[in-house]
Amino acid sequence: MPNSDQTLDKKIDWMGQYLRARRLRRLARLMLEDAQSRAADTSPVLRQTPRAPGPGNRVPKLAEALAQAEHQDRQAALTLRLARQQVCAAIDSLPQPQQRELLQRRYLLGQSLVDISRQMHLEYRWVRRLHRRAVEAAVQTGDAAA
Repeated sequence: MPNSDQTLDKKIDWMGQYLRARRLRRLARLMLEDAQSRAADTSPVLRQTPRAPGPGNRVPKLAEALAQAEHQDRQAALTLRLARQQVCAAIDSLPQPQQRELLQRRYLLGQSLVDISRQMHLEYRWVRRLHRRAVEAAVQTGDAAA
């Protein structure tokens, strides 16, 4: 949790950690699926042709790539879970429901401030001000609880 002395940009960056973690998790999942696909495509061909272990055998490399992709996916899932817990705790600490809704829409659902203003039936300028105040309040409330 950033402290209340940090700049607004740093606080907003901290709030965005969940969205960044979610993007990294998607990337890790895609890499895992690619490694699984390459392993599945190679395995049937190699089963039909007897090969001696050596530099031409791709199975060990594919198995290593698959294991590495699985590890990265697990790490990304853990990072995602921790980031979501921290951001949710900061948002849940807000006393005003409108501020909570705005930050949930922005940092958990990834909506833009323009979309949020439309869906909450508020002017965009007001949403920007409310966003700044909500981020400040979330950090101050989190600092007081810590």
